[in-house]
Amino acid sequence: MIRRVKMIVLLLFLTTCYAWAQTELSFKSDNKELNKAFKWARNKALSYAHDGSDLVGHWYEAALPNREAFCMRDVSHQSIGAEILGLSQHNFNMFLKFAQNISADKDYCSYWEINRYDKPAPVDYENDKDFWYNLPANFDMLYSAHRLYTWSGNKAYLDNPDFLNFYQLTMNQYINHWDLSFGEITHRKRSMHQIKDNAKSRFGGNRGIPTYNEGGRGEAYLGIDMSASIVAAYKAYAEILGLSGRIDESKKYLKKATREQKFLDDFWWDNERQAYRSIQYSDRNFDYFMVGDNQAFLHYLLYFDAISDPKKIKDITELYVTHFDKLIVELKSYLPIIFYENGHSDIATKMILDLCSAKNPRRDYPENSFTVIEHITRGLMGINVSAPENMVSTFSRLEKEQNRVEMENVSLLSNKISVIHLGSHKTVFTNQSGPALFWHARMAGQHEYLFVNGEQKPGSQIQENDQWYTYQSIKVSPGEVVSVSTEK
Repeated sequence: MIRRVKMIVLLLFLTTCYAWAQTELSFKSDNKELNKAFKWARNKALSYAHDGSDLVGHWYEAALPNREAFCMRDVSHQSIGAEILGLSQHNFNMFLKFAQNISADKDYCSYWEINRYDKPAPVDYENDKDFWYNLPANFDMLYSAHRLYTWSGNKAYLDNPDFLNFYQLTMNQYINHWDLSFGEITHRKRSMHQIKDNAKSRFGGNRGIPTYNEGGRGEAYLGIDMSASIVAAYKAYAEILGLSGRIDESKKYLKKATREQKFLDDFWWDNERQAYRSIQYSDRNFDYFMVGDNQAFLHYLLYFDAISDPKKIKDITELYVTHFDKLIVELKSYLPIIFYENGHSDIATKMILDLCSAKNPRRDYPENSFTVIEHITRGLMGINVSAPENMVSTFSRLEKEQNRVEMENVSLLSNKISVIHLGSHKTVFTNQSGPALFWHARMAGQHEYLFVNGEQKPGSQIQENDQWYTYQSIKVSPGEVVSVSTEK
């Protein structure tokens, strides 16, 4: 009897393992080293996910290793990678925790880090008047919550009362209370809302750092990432309001986004040097793009989609192409997708291999593995999602025409999909599970026709960032496999 029970338990275990293997995110390419890097990143990221047995609920590690906590900046940056891995429940819970903990007592900040015990992490929190906080975090989280809706289709990011409260407070009281609007930000006090007896404060002026930049040659007065995050948050909030039917309010916040965009374009651009400033110090002098002292912060302009000039985008990309090997992991983790999107697939892939290499002493930083998943999915595979349109787009960024690359069990919307790219001339898309959706199949260049399952059809063309694409939009039913190519 005991032996029979053991056999049943073993069979159940094996069945569960097989089922997991059948639904696990997978990646295959001609590049064996890239396959190893992906597998390491996937397994490492999943090892940081916790199943809900802790007091905080479902969460994954998103802070310095071994802190048993998640940080607003890191969660924002890791969230799409987590979504791709199927950690939707974790994302929602963690974002909700931050949203629920915004308060007037903390001057409309939330907690910078929350630990597994559902408490603010003691390493950077003493009490509601004395804690560490980087001011771009609220805007980053709002921007990322909108991205999560766009990827997952989870409308709770649009209508959950706690999220709506966080968005409203962030884009009004938070901006006003910390003097962050374009009309006040250049003459605000560097340190605001401090406790009266500063000698008793653990964190002092670090309660309200106006940038993510914590290095440099002096005290940061303002960072370009602050302005970029505000522009991104206004646009995201306007989109959220529009999707909720609040059209007049949406227009109001779009106007605010336009004003902040003008400030960014005017204040941070040095017309004489034809270059962006990166950070302003308390002496009102600027630094520009510098590899040393953690000053290479221009990537936030691209991360937050805060500039549209193709030449400026190219120039910033080239700066990072030249210096990427000298940057710290927290900066490198933003770059591969930027390289993929701007014609440097070879360097993007090399960077992923370096980030995942055992020779990288900081490869276990949680941010690293999660973002690698996003870089391969959205960067190399060109997979992007638009929940409002129930649409998935793909675009091959393979280095060589003869390459083949395949991804299976990609979690998005209410679906799992697989995508195979054969060079840049053919893509095969499978709606593995979930309802019907629309596939926006992109091919590089201008083509009069594309072939859908071998049938010639007129191609539609679009230009973005100085690059032409030809595409077909196809409704793909559950279980259906569809191919699009540039030749029959």
